[in-house]
Amino acid sequence: MSIGVAQSQVFISGKLVDIDKNPISNVSVGYKRVNGTALVGFTRSAADGSFRLESKLTDADSIRLEFNHMSYAQHSVVVANIAASYTYTLTIQAKEIKEVKAANLPIFKRKDTVNYDVAAFTSTQDRVIADIIRKLPGVEMEGDRILYQGKPIQKYMVNNLDLMEGRYAMINKNLPADAVRKVQIVENDQPIKLLDSVVFSDQASLNLELKRFTSTGSGKVGIGATPALWDVNVTPMTFGQKFQMLNSFQSNNVGVDVAKDLRAFYTGATGAYFTNKDVNISDGPNYIGLRNVPSPGFEERKWLDNKIFLFSTNVLQKLRNDVEVKGNISYYDDTKVRRGFTATQIFTANETILNSEAVDNRYRINNLDLGATIEKNEKNIFLRNVLKYRKRWNTDLGLVLLNDDTPIRQQGAFTDEVFKNSLAMGRFVGKQLLNINSSLEWRTTPQRLQVMPGQFEDLLNNGDPFDRVQQLVQFEGLDWKNNVSFTRRWKKIRLSPILSFDYNRNHLQTDIELVEDGQNRLLGADFLNNMINSQVRLGADVGFGFETARWKFNLATPYSLFYYNVNQQGLQTLDNELRNTFNPRANATFMANAKHQFGASAGAGNQFGGLDNFYNGFIIGEYRNIQRYDARLLGSKVVHGAVNYNYKNTLKANFAHLQYGFDAAVRDYIYETQVDSLGRLRTSIANRESQNQQHSLSGGLSHFFASAKTVVKINGRTNWSVSDYLLNNVMARQKTFHYVADLEIMNNASSIIGGEYKTSIGQTVNTFAAGRSNRIFYNNHYLTLLIYPTELQTIQISNSYYHNNIEGQVDQFFMDATYRITLGKRKIDLELIAQNLLNNNEYVQQITTDYQLIRSSFELRPRQFILSTKFRF
Repeated sequence: MSIGVAQSQVFISGKLVDIDKNPISNVSVGYKRVNGTALVGFTRSAADGSFRLESKLTDADSIRLEFNHMSYAQHSVVVANIAASYTYTLTIQAKEIKEVKAANLPIFKRKDTVNYDVAAFTSTQDRVIADIIRKLPGVEMEGDRILYQGKPIQKYMVNNLDLMEGRYAMINKNLPADAVRKVQIVENDQPIKLLDSVVFSDQASLNLELKRFTSTGSGKVGIGATPALWDVNVTPMTFGQKFQMLNSFQSNNVGVDVAKDLRAFYTGATGAYFTNKDVNISDGPNYIGLRNVPSPGFEERKWLDNKIFLFSTNVLQKLRNDVEVKGNISYYDDTKVRRGFTATQIFTANETILNSEAVDNRYRINNLDLGATIEKNEKNIFLRNVLKYRKRWNTDLGLVLLNDDTPIRQQGAFTDEVFKNSLAMGRFVGKQLLNINSSLEWRTTPQRLQVMPGQFEDLLNNGDPFDRVQQLVQFEGLDWKNNVSFTRRWKKIRLSPILSFDYNRNHLQTDIELVEDGQNRLLGADFLNNMINSQVRLGADVGFGFETARWKFNLATPYSLFYYNVNQQGLQTLDNELRNTFNPRANATFMANAKHQFGASAGAGNQFGGLDNFYNGFIIGEYRNIQRYDARLLGSKVVHGAVNYNYKNTLKANFAHLQYGFDAAVRDYIYETQVDSLGRLRTSIANRESQNQQHSLSGGLSHFFASAKTVVKINGRTNWSVSDYLLNNVMARQKTFHYVADLEIMNNASSIIGGEYKTSIGQTVNTFAAGRSNRIFYNNHYLTLLIYPTELQTIQISNSYYHNNIEGQVDQFFMDATYRITLGKRKIDLELIAQNLLNNNEYVQQITTDYQLIRSSFELRPRQFILSTKFRF
């Protein structure tokens, strides 16, 4: 088969033969749209079996050819709608073949759906669908989060059902790749059917089309040394048309943080005017913490010292009336150990303060999540209610050796208990769409921090040393949000007025307790808080939309009226203080054709906030940081804008995207920091104007070389920013320039050897007060070689090379190896895994903040060996 170059006139030619290679004449050759029933054009084969057909479907990526003859079985194929020549063999009196793809296109597009053939991207070592998705052109994975053309996907479905509500890493890492026929990206997907013809969506969803509705899953049992290691994962799953279930039990101490599998990457109900998007629960305010050592920025398995037990069950049932009911329960118990060393330089206008800390921390985290969702999603009605409960409780222990001679012990406890319910309803009343949203969240978050010996002697105890200091915090919050909208569409124009009412109330109580000579003593008014703050928001917004085949334009004009109240220790600091904001924003999309899309967005306005900073009693955040704010309403003016470009050519497997963004803010306040000679920080808020600006530019290219079974991806991003800071009464400005570029090549053409290579190069330059600057440069390389001695054996050698410009730090090289043998038709894998063969024991890096340069060394996991068996259900 030879493929020609598409011209303005597309001629598809070929030859028809029988099984003995004899030409077949007088065969009716017709073509249709891929999903069409009407015959668009036809011809007949000549005496030598040849045919030539002109395609007039200029708007289609693919067409369907059909061959009919009285003496041969009917034959149907889908081919690319470009000039090409094919040879087909027809079978005498054979059973009718409903559909055969002559050219097995690895990527093709139908309407708004880009289809990736999983078989075209699968190599011998691939086991789960995540191994495939990360290779797909146009698709990227940032950790476990999936992006398409540089933007996060809004839904992850299996057979068009969304079981996990954004927690899709659990499926991605455990669904066997050989159970999936196609990965589909649905562009401009509007998941709320009620809005499908009303509100345009520029977001993409991902759907996995399985080979059959099936019960499947994967499992793993591994043991190892040194030290004693285990790695267990049993995750069965069922994906039917109306019922789906995923259960998982996982436990390991090999450096895999499986708790991340429960992270939600999107928020469920979407749509521009269904505004209860935030159905997931965020973390509560954390006022205290242990002094920590920064962790390395590479694969956790190399450095995470953990012990975790996790259980999760998730169920979806679709009822007869198209109502979906979902439920989930998950719990994990996680213990983490972090050890390392930090050397910190704090740059003030007059001096540089140095200190060092040897850190040995232990964290114990327990987390329970419960959820129930009911949803009815039809053309004429939308109903969705999400009920969630979460409780998280931590107990932490930290040991610090300060400047090689001062041992400090820290003990922390943190509990966050949350109940949340979110409701969205919509239906048409005549030709007008009515939508109502309401969400209610309540939380309580008690916390405690003990530091021994006591710190901040001058501030807390008249300069005298004491045995222990304890910070107590109790936080309670209530957040209630409501809105109602009316949407009406007239041909190309959409108008959507929205009315909102929100109420928020928080109660913060804190105390500081000293222990001296066995006696406990609570400090006075300067060291306690009893603050109640609340705000009421009345909002009005008129949304405007304009939509044609090529142009999509949206404008929002939200106006809000706020009433603020604050009571601190019985004193009414704010009494129905009135403020208003106006934050218009607009975006436009232009689709030049099926390959090129342009977009732009802009917004500006003013904001007020800072109610949580109205406390005037000191709070100890960690052993070397204490703060109080005694603030007022904080105001800022913001402006932002962005432009983007997307390109895709599915027939040639080319994808590209480019984005530029600008953000600027002018604030009527600044956070002020005082640093003492030991590097201890005291933070407050000053009434001085401050500014910050940031520019960002990012883009990517990807291509699949089908003949070589090779995927190439190039991604880059850069940003440069300027921000003000106030340190020891001196106003200064930090300038930052950062860039990073990645090249990734994945090849699986050979049945004997394959591999992957990635290189990442980046640089960060920070300029501080008095013209001092710091430059961090790195260039990392990753090479994985795959050798297949036989069809059932795999040897994998993974190499990582890390280079940076840190003075005195030698380049670091890591090597891991895996030997795998596959047994029987059930494809059970036996694996011997060797990690950190070179036994690297620490990793050194540099981190910068507004006024600090931190050089840290982090203790890595030792060399270890694991013997495991992996199986698929």
